[in-house]
Amino acid sequence: MINLLYSVPAAVLLPVVVALAVTVFGGGQIYVHRRFSSQDFVAHNEVGGIIIAVTGTLYAVVLGFLTVVVWQHFLEARELVVLESGADIDAWHTAVGLPAAVRQRVRDDMLTYAKIMVDREWPMMRRGAFDESAATVAMDAIDVTGTLVPGNMGESNAQTVTLEQLDVMHDARQRRIAINRSGVSWFEWLVLLVGAACVICFCWLFGLRNPRTQLLMTSTVVTVIVSILVLLFELQYPFRSDVGIGPDAWEAALTHIHQMQTGEMMNMRM
Repeated sequence: MINLLYSVPAAVLLPVVVALAVTVFGGGQIYVHRRFSSQDFVAHNEVGGIIIAVTGTLYAVVLGFLTVVVWQHFLEARELVVLESGADIDAWHTAVGLPAAVRQRVRDDMLTYAKIMVDREWPMMRRGAFDESAATVAMDAIDVTGTLVPGNMGESNAQTVTLEQLDVMHDARQRRIAINRSGVSWFEWLVLLVGAACVICFCWLFGLRNPRTQLLMTSTVVTVIVSILVLLFELQYPFRSDVGIGPDAWEAALTHIHQMQTGEMMNMRM
């Protein structure tokens, strides 16, 4: 079900969910006000205003807190992608000091790894999965670099720096995969939805002379709350939504490596 919802573009999901929510809660308000006398609602406007102010504030605190947490979660994921792709490029460069055979193997692995990210892993991450072959490629580079017996100080330095970058790349990927599996829990969603329903339904208990005006006010509250909830849904898994994090950093890494291999600097040992 969650993968089905993420397959719907956010620009389509938002208006559809808002329209459904406005229809449901607007219909509920119309039913309640036809079922009971309007004077019953008007008489309690003053007291109801105080109660909904307190209730709405408490809900806003919870909603705002989770929004901040999810946004920080999203920013961390984006930083990890940049860190991982940067480490891939750096390992490609620092391998320059390794023996020719080892250098070529590490660079081939880094190029293959970047291609896997763009062509296979990112589409799989939209479904909450990942490509297992990427870890194999990374471990091959770590193995060939780590088992090297340096012949001089230059090779030793290159080996140390390259291994550091490969470790950064490996750890960043593990954290990225973990982030794509940990979103807002079902219980947190339950609390948010129950709170939203309570705040919106409380709007039904007010009474105005013009019912259309009150319906418009309730619809505005519904639109704001539902829009934020949809935003949380789209951002909770940073790599599953179409407004999430794309493979742009990896495409840039591939472009950079391609320039090093075929551009003006292809003859430089770097």
